[in-house]
Amino acid sequence: MDFDQIQERHHTYSIKWDGACQTAGTNDVLPMSIADMDFQAPQPVIAAIVQQAQHGIYGYASEPNMTQAPQVIAQWLQKRNQWEIDPANLGYCAGVVNGLGLAIQALTKEQDAIITQTPLYGHFKIAVEAAQRRLISNPLKNQSGHFTIDWQLFEQQIVDNQVKMAILCNPHNPSGRVWTSAELQQYAKICEQHQVIILSDDIHSDLILPGNHYQPLAKAYPACTQHLITFKSPSKTFNLAGLQFAYYYTENEHYRQLMADQAEYQSNPDLPNSFGVPAVIAAYQQSEPWLDQLLVYLGANFKWLTEQIESQTAARVTPSQATYLAWIDVSYLKVSEAQLQTALVNHGLVAQTNSDFGLTTTTGGLFVRLNYAMPRSQLAVGIQRFIATLQALAPQTV
Repeated sequence: MDFDQIQERHHTYSIKWDGACQTAGTNDVLPMSIADMDFQAPQPVIAAIVQQAQHGIYGYASEPNMTQAPQVIAQWLQKRNQWEIDPANLGYCAGVVNGLGLAIQALTKEQDAIITQTPLYGHFKIAVEAAQRRLISNPLKNQSGHFTIDWQLFEQQIVDNQVKMAILCNPHNPSGRVWTSAELQQYAKICEQHQVIILSDDIHSDLILPGNHYQPLAKAYPACTQHLITFKSPSKTFNLAGLQFAYYYTENEHYRQLMADQAEYQSNPDLPNSFGVPAVIAAYQQSEPWLDQLLVYLGANFKWLTEQIESQTAARVTPSQATYLAWIDVSYLKVSEAQLQTALVNHGLVAQTNSDFGLTTTTGGLFVRLNYAMPRSQLAVGIQRFIATLQALAPQTV
């Protein structure tokens, strides 16, 4: 795979590209916002989709458990994560956010409290509030760019709010933290003590930058598996989000049944689109070399952008262990989030900032998240525009 090859994505029904251009009112913007990559999927995946498309009939697809998908998924988790699962304990959904929504509605009641760490992936908030549950924000401690959980506060908030469910992001989006075994065990023990159900969003777990190590919570602390649901998908890993295929794993049969019932109630059964199953099989069985090359490329991109930004501005890039999303502290600017967003667009860049991640400038500083999963030459344009934005705003800090 030539990761340096630029792919034209305008007018391809891309929410990332066409949506950004529509919002900005011009095609002269580079979107570094929504988390999909500007790389083609692996050739085995493309071939599988083309073969499926050439059949010419796009009727209802088989349930994944009627195909070889469960066994393929189990083999992938064993190979990449050294995690042995029983394929019979898998469930399926259109996407991880969809699955989280099903679990929230199936396993909690209206006005129940659900806790998650902030900064957070914005759709956690949407999923919780859409279900009329109460979101409890547990702020991470930022220690010179290293984000950690405040365990005393976490447990106190669980007790004070009678929390019923916790949403863990592993690896964490947007900070890029990969939680250690000790952190995962501490998290699980607190939730276990207070009978809190854990939803673990592990969608970025295959995107671990070189030199770092991920493990699922179920492996780090097997004792918690009866109150844990782990969500995964090939969508981020292989750039397949539009195929809408995700899966979840829990050893609690009652949870799986309640979620399946909820899906049926919502007229949203666990049927993928016609291309989802062939794509995931081709990805997990034939595309590991592509992924290994991708991770090296992403690691180099992150190192390069960090050097460029920190050598030319006072911004600080959070050290990242995973994902392809840079979390950048620009609090030194002392401008409002609205001013920052306007300046970014004026310099031809679309990015996400504080409010997308449950932060305010009053309590959380000022941050920008940049998606760097793109060819280096394209990234160079984006980083140049980002640096120009910061330099234009810097005089306001005097």
